[in-house]
Amino acid sequence: MSADREVAGDQDDRQDTPSPIQPTVAEVDAEVRAKLTGLSVQSIATQAESAFATIGVQLDGEQLAAYADAVSTGSAFDIEDAVGR
Repeated sequence: MSADREVAGDQDDRQDTPSPIQPTVAEVDAEVRAKLTGLSVQSIATQAESAFATIGVQLDGEQLAAYADAVSTGSAFDIEDAVGR
């Protein structure tokens, strides 16, 4: 195998490895709120579920509904308490 192929193979391996710099729950919450406040609860729930999944956080149905409602109305919701972090 040539050196070029070994380097390319190493790069492919790194693409499968998650970044060691991962946003926090609070950072994802802030981003979700900045982008989605005022939208429908259903729209927020779908997008928030996806956003939190990127950092390995999964809200149960009740938590997700309460969170989406809070984001929609701009109300407080302690997301870190809800996910136990």
